[in-house]
Amino acid sequence: MTHENQPDDGIKRSKGTFDFVNEKREWSAAASEANCMRLARFRGKRLVEMIDTETNKLPIICIFEDYPNE
Repeated sequence: MTHENQPDDGIKRSKGTFDFVNEKREWSAAASEANCMRLARFRGKRLVEMIDTETNKLPIICIFEDYPNE
């Protein structure tokens, strides 16, 4: 997805490899972007980034953060 085609929903989208060893934020793998959004709602977290690894089974990595205290 090019930068111009990205939805304006505050979620960073990128493609490439994912370094799960060095990632400090909470993450999960999913089959689609819609599944990432469902996981975020279920966990009560904010979805901040989706990485398309372009692998076969679970290609999308979802990165979550806590909601800021209001």
